[in-house]
Order: sequence, then structure tokens, then C-alpha cells
Amino acid sequence: MAISGHFIASSRGRVFLTVTGQLQSGRAILCLPPLFEEMNLSRAVIAKQAQYFAAHGLPTCVLDYYGTGDSEGNVDEATAQVWLEDIIAAGNWLRQQGAQELVLWGGRFGGLILLHFQNALHDALPVNRQLLWKPVTGGKLYISQFLRLKQASTILHGNNDKVNWRQRIADGNNVEVAGYPLNEPLVSSIEALEVAAGLAPLTQLGWMELGASTITPGVQRVTSSWPASDYRLDALESPQFWQTPETFTVPALYPHSLAMLEE
Repeated sequence: MAISGHFIASSRGRVFLTVTGQLQSGRAILCLPPLFEEMNLSRAVIAKQAQYFAAHGLPTCVLDYYGTGDSEGNVDEATAQVWLEDIIAAGNWLRQQGAQELVLWGGRFGGLILLHFQNALHDALPVNRQLLWKPVTGGKLYISQFLRLKQASTILHGNNDKVNWRQRIADGNNVEVAGYPLNEPLVSSIEALEVAAGLAPLTQLGWMELGASTITPGVQRVTSSWPASDYRLDALESPQFWQTPETFTVPALYPHSLAMLEE
């Protein structure tokens, strides 16, 4: 299986793409990965899925957002808007390599940024299908949960004082959480991301609720107004690999994801 790495120009600097399979005319997949520690914990499973897609004729490109992974810059120099520009740059690069249609595949945070910027992405790129893995559905809750890691770490180191870390950031301080420096422009841009009321998929969408045996009421509320013909919503019991160290493969996931793209 051919795997290659490429640095391409984006708005703030060069971002890194990992391509699995041989790019050619036809359809390619662009993966918008999770963020922060979830990205690191998901890498092995995403790589296995990319290999599975490529083995079935769908070359797959995984993006490292600016300031993350092997891309240039630091995460506190980025915003959600910068990452949108990275996605569009990666999609245009795939078009230059011959891809005529794109599948956008968003994992966790990648699913949120895909849904929030759906109009801009469909305007800029030849998207013909979307795939979501356990997407985050609101940026405010996502940041709140991430900042809890900071409080837990503080307590673990013997300081039981309750700190409003979000206010610290709002006051102009950089706050490091799990090794990632957060500042106000970055955090507020993530908090602004949401699945807007009235959103309807612009192309066929497959939503996979992973690590679950049923669809939660929250997800049902998001999708309840969508035309039934525009999406497929499945629950798949699996390890929560984006939270669990040393989960390197989820065999049941790979053919299921492919099936979501073949309907």
C-alpha cells in the first residue's frame, strides 16, 4: 500500500498531508481528524481506515491542521477559520492531483468543523459525500470538557483550589491543557462552532455514533429535521479509541464506514 507525505501551502504556513493509496482521476477522501489529544489517540485507527478505503479504490488524504501534527506553526497561532482554510487548501491540492470528487470524512472535532462550515466547503470544493465519526456537536461544550482536564491535572498535583480556567483565558492568559497552549482567539473560535438549527446536509451524509449501541436523544434532535433520504445514522458498539490509549485497530469499523459511502 502506497503511503506518502506532502507539505502544501496554506494561509498561515505549510500543512502536512498523509496520502494512502494512489491519487488518480475519480473520487478521493479527505479526512478532517479530531483535535488535541483525541487526534493522537485516533491516529492508528484513522490510518487503518485509510488503508481499508485505499484498498477498495478510494485513495485517502489525512490533514494535519496548522499548528498540529507535522504541520508548521503552533496551535495557539491557529483558529477555526485558519483550519477551514487548511481544509480548502488540501481539497484544492487533491483536485490538482486529479481528484474530481471529494468525500469529506470528519472525526470528532473534524465532524463539527465539517458541519459548521458545510456551506463554505461545498462552495469551494467538489464534495459529493460526507462521513462523520462520533462528531462533536457544539464547540462550547467541547472546550468546557477539555478545560476540565486542566482542573483535574491541577488537583492531581495537590492544588484543590477551584480555578475558572476559561476566565483566565478570556483575561488574556495562555493556559496549557494536556500540553496544548490555549488562548482567547483559538478558544473563542472553537466555541463559535455549532451544528446550526435548520441545517440540512448538502450532500449525502453518513453519521456513525461510535462506542454506542443506540442513538442518543441529542443526536436525534440534531438530525430530526433532516430529510430522511439525505443521511444515514448508525450506532456502532466499538472502543472509544479517541479517549483510550493503546487502541490501535477496530476491525468492525472499517467495512461499516465503507458501506456508508457506497449506498
